[in-house]
Parts: sequence; C-alpha cells; structure tokens
Amino acid sequence: MMLKAVSNEDKTLYSNKTRFRLMVVLFFLVFCDLFCLVFFRTNLIKIPALYIFTACIMYLVILYKNSINKYEVGIFSFLFIQLLALAPKIDNLCSLTASTFLLSYRYGVSSRGFLGTVVDFLSNGEFISRYFVWHFIFCSLILMIFLISVYLGYFIKSNKDNIKPFVLFLSLLLLTCFASPAAYFTPNNFGRSEIYALLFMLILVAIIDNQYLKWLIPVFALFTISIHLILVFFYIPFIFILLFYKLPEKKSYIALFFVSFVVVVSSFISYLLFAKQTFMFPDAAAFVEYIKTKTDLNYAYEFIHMIFFAGFGDHLSDWRGLMAGWGFLKFSGTISVLINLPLIVLFAYFWICCFRVEQKRYMKLFFTLPVLLFVYHIPVFFMFFDFGRWMIMIILIQFMLIFYLIYVKNNTVLTVVAKMAPVINRNKWYIIVACATMLFLGPVAAIRPSDRVNHIILGFLDLLKFGF
Repeated sequence: MMLKAVSNEDKTLYSNKTRFRLMVVLFFLVFCDLFCLVFFRTNLIKIPALYIFTACIMYLVILYKNSINKYEVGIFSFLFIQLLALAPKIDNLCSLTASTFLLSYRYGVSSRGFLGTVVDFLSNGEFISRYFVWHFIFCSLILMIFLISVYLGYFIKSNKDNIKPFVLFLSLLLLTCFASPAAYFTPNNFGRSEIYALLFMLILVAIIDNQYLKWLIPVFALFTISIHLILVFFYIPFIFILLFYKLPEKKSYIALFFVSFVVVVSSFISYLLFAKQTFMFPDAAAFVEYIKTKTDLNYAYEFIHMIFFAGFGDHLSDWRGLMAGWGFLKFSGTISVLINLPLIVLFAYFWICCFRVEQKRYMKLFFTLPVLLFVYHIPVFFMFFDFGRWMIMIILIQFMLIFYLIYVKNNTVLTVVAKMAPVINRNKWYIIVACATMLFLGPVAAIRPSDRVNHIILGFLDLLKFGF
C-alpha cells in the first residue's frame, strides 16, 4: 500500500511493540469518540469530539507508515494556513452548500443525500446546528490536506534524482494552480459535496493494491455516486480507469471491475426510477416548513426545490436561461475553463507522449483513456453551470492519475517523466514565477474564477472598450 511504502524511505518513529500499543489506544479513542458524537446532544462535547476523531485518524496513518518527513509537514502547513485564511466564518456559511447537509435519506432519496444522512446520524436525528456543520466541514478539510501532504511528501522524498524535478514540478503545480485543493477552502466551495468524494478517491488510491481492502472499492463507488449524482462524469470514471490499469495483474481485479460496474449502474438506474417515490413531503415549501425547527443553518429554498423536487428539465431550463442572459462566451464560468486550459493541454501532451512511447497494445489503449476522459466531461458543461467546480475535479483527477502511475513505477510513465525532467530544470525559474502568479490570483470558486482574476479580466476588457 502507498501509505506503508513511506516507511521504507523515512526514519521509523516507534518500535513495533510501541506502535501496536498506541494503535490499540487510538482505536479505543475512536470508538469512544463516535459514541460521543452520536449520543451526546450538546456541541460542547460533539465539536471537540470531531477534532479528536480527526486527530486520531491522522495519528493512525502516521503510526501505520511509522514515519513523518519535512515535506509532509511543509505541505500540510502551507495548505492549513490557506484554509485558515480562506474559510468563511460560521455565520457566513454558503446557504447552497449548507442545504446539502439537511437532505438526509430520512426524508427521501435525493441525488446528493449521503452527507445529509451522515450529519443526521451524528446528530442522532435531532437538531442540526450550524456550528456542528461548520466544524464537520473544517475537520473534513483538515483530513483531506493531511492525506494530500502524506502522498506528496512520499513522492518527493522517495523518487530518484532523474525524475525528482518532474515530481517537484507536478507537486508545486498541484498546490498553486487555479484548480488546487485550496479551491475547496473558498467561501463558495467550503463544504461542497465533492470534497468527500475526493477523500474517498485518496483512500481508494491507497487500498487498490491491497489484497483485501481493495474489495471496499465497490462500497466507495456507491458512496461516491450517493454524494452527488454528477460524479458519474468525474470520480466514477476515475475509479474505473484505475481498475482498468489493474486488470492484467490478477483475475480478482476483473471481478472487482465487474462488481463496481454493477453497483454504479444499478444504483444510478434505481435512483432515476424510484427516488421520487421515497419523498415524504409533497413539495419544497412543506419540507422547508418542517426543517425550520430542525436546524439553524441558512438554507436555500430554491436549492432544496431543485435537488428534491425539480426534474432534469428544470436544471436544463436554468442553464439555458443563464446562457441566454449572458451568452456562453461572456459567462464568467467560461473564464474558469479558459484559465485552466493550459493545464488541460499539458496533461493531454503528457498522455500522448506516453501513448507514443508505449509498445504494448493494452497499455496503448489505457493511455487513451485519460484523454478520452476530457471528452466524457464535456456534457456536464451543457447541463449545469458550476463550471469552476467541474474544472477543479477535472484537473485533480489528472494529477492523481499521473501520481499513481509514478508510484506503481509504470515504465512508460517513468521514461516520459525522465525525458521531461531536463526541460523542467532549464526553466525552473519561469515555472516558479508562473506558480507564484497563480497562487496570488487565487483558486476558482463555484462558478467563476477568483475575484482577482475577474478584476484583471474585466479591467482588460474595459481598456479594450476605451481603445475602441
């Protein structure tokens, strides 16, 4: 497993006997902590329990790999400072994202009811506090940046000198680009459901090579599609691309691929056929009237209507109305696509290079999949208008695919990476300036790019008007 591999490079922290004792204590703390989260009503207990649970999980990972290095600490600190700087205050939690945490399966099967069900369970089916939800999101983001720092710290430290420049370049690009994980810290994206899908993908990458834990992948696929139905266009194909890569290794991966496919297709069709029959309320007004006594979150009536009660045609009507008012090219979300286009081109070039170097027919087919994935994403941009959110997932999936293939030491990828390393060395200062500029301009938000990018582009357009 990826996490365990870190211990082969770093200095060990504890003896096996000490590790075992600490793990027993931590598992006991996690069990007690979950008990407190579910059965205690007061936030004075529940919120500290969230942070204790997060800390225990992080320490369990450290104990499992039995190491920690300076790169992990540096990357975690870099992302954590951004989280503190960008996260909204509790009272300013976006009403759209907050509404997601109210859509429990208790009231009917919605297209994104997983998170609401988890929060409902942790609240013991009772009052859902905005303080609890905010800290639940904050702890989730801490866990996300911890896992990212662990993975990147391993990659940077463990790879040989001939490919280390590329790994450093790719890591720096991931941390500073417009679609970096820091995009989920911004007020409009803080608490977005795809954060939890990304967490599942990070765990999936760690377990896919494990003989026993890999059988959890169909469960993660089910959870992912339950988080948000739109993920059928994003993280679901990412799962199948990874499984496709593993198919030649063992017959068990063929069975795993088939089971995961059946789970995804059957759950998707079941939702389309039976979801509306499960709703307890006739319309959004009745549901909103009910939850007034169940939460102090700022929720959005229109959002609840669109998720629980509106049909697909209503979503298309909203999209067409927005485009009719703005025009596709004038829509600010289009800018989110354009500013990330250089990365798309870079990834496409990388996979084309791998395709040209590869000799085996099966692997040639595999290297076409990440490029075809760009085409598979396109319909989403003509159905829903959260362009910024889609670009974040598109870019992160490509990063994860490349990092995983470097981790498993795919010969073709390592050959291409080694050829690119001298180019990166010759242009390192240009790369640093470009990454610093992207970091300053800020990550994309839900629909549009950051305010800084918008300000620059609008100012440039005003200059053009003045010139003419």
